[in-house]
Parts: sequence; structure tokens; C-alpha cells
Amino acid sequence: MKPLPINAKAFVAFMALGGLAVFSKALLGWNGPHDLPKFLAYLLVAMAATRLKVSLPGMTSSMCVNLPFIMVALIELSLPEGLIIAAASTFVQSFWPESKKRNLVLVGFNVSVLVLAAQASWLVLRHGFHNPALLIVTGTLSILVANTMPVAMIIAMTEAGKTLRTWFHILQLTFPYYSLVAGIPALVKLANYAVGWRVPLFILPAMFLVYRSYVAYFRRLVQPAQNHPRAMAHTAAG
Repeated sequence: MKPLPINAKAFVAFMALGGLAVFSKALLGWNGPHDLPKFLAYLLVAMAATRLKVSLPGMTSSMCVNLPFIMVALIELSLPEGLIIAAASTFVQSFWPESKKRNLVLVGFNVSVLVLAAQASWLVLRHGFHNPALLIVTGTLSILVANTMPVAMIIAMTEAGKTLRTWFHILQLTFPYYSLVAGIPALVKLANYAVGWRVPLFILPAMFLVYRSYVAYFRRLVQPAQNHPRAMAHTAAG
């Protein structure tokens, strides 16, 4: 990977410090989970979901199916527990596949971005609309913007692109997924009355099907580009 330009390094440092500050503040005075089995179940399922990662066509970015579990954790658990699940699952995601070389600076950036996005979503969920449906929708929109915009900015800085153009491209590819991110917590809220907190364990197979669908869809997008030099150049340009 080519070295980061100065503005990208400054942005990465800013996000890392912000994520560390938010994470540290949330953990100060935390006395541990109120329901340890529930917390561990959410944590393990979210970490397992990070293995289902899809590379976005024409971009040096990827999409992971752990966000629905992070959203459920932010709704059902405390802020420190939600941030731990967000940070741990993103850290695990950064080390898959194992054969890929790691850039620890970007690993820290990815973790910090999702920690900050989770914090933003938690604030909206706790201090937003009184209507549960609107709360989930606005909470998902906040995590969408807070998660995708910094990624678009760092991609634009490192690849000499335009931030808004890159961001809109990411939204086009991932908006159906974020719609699902909003829908699953709503179903969890309803299912909790019948199944209890174990419902995320049943969501994981459904997210595997979502992962397989995205893999198949993106593969069809990439194949024409590979077979046509001009199309491939356009895709690489983003």
C-alpha cells in the first residue's frame, strides 16, 4: 500500500484520537455488564458476523454484516457494552482474511470510525424521537453517515478523488444493506417478547444469506469490467 499523504495522516490521527476519547470516557466508571451472558452472546455473534465481509466493486473498501448486531446492542445494552462490541468486531474484521497484510494505522482508523459512529447512533437512540420506529430509522441514518463519510474522505484523500462522489458511490452500493440494518433491530424488538435476548443468534444465518447475495451481485458487477478494458478503467477510477 502506498504511503498516506499528509492530510490523510492528519485525518486518521484526528479520528483515532476522537475514537479513543469516546471509548475511554464511556468505560470510565463502568461497573461491567448487567447481564453477562446476554453481553457475551451479542459480542460473539457480532464477531462471528465480521467474517462475512464483501469488497465493494471498484473501491478499496468493504462491507461487513456486523452492523445489525451493533445496532441491536446499542438498543438493548448500555453504551460501554455497545462500544466494546463495535470496537471488538471491527478489530476482528480487520484481520480477515488472515493472509492479507495489515496496516495497523488503518486498523486503528477503522475501529475509531465505528466507535464514533456507534456513539452518534446511541445519542440519537437515547435523545431522539419518542416513536420507536423513528428512533431506529434515525439511529440507522446516523450510523450510516458517521460510518461511511469518513471512509469516503480517506479514500478521496489517498486516491485523489472527490469526497462526495466517493460517498454517493458507497451509498449506492450499501443503501439496501443499511435498510436491512434498520429493519432487523425493529424485528428484534418485537421478537424479544417471544424469544428473549437470544434472537440475534437466529439472525446470524439470515445475515449469511445476505452476505452470499451481495457476493453474487458484486461478482456480476465486476465480471463485465474484467472482460472490457474501458469498463474496468472506469470502475477503478470510482
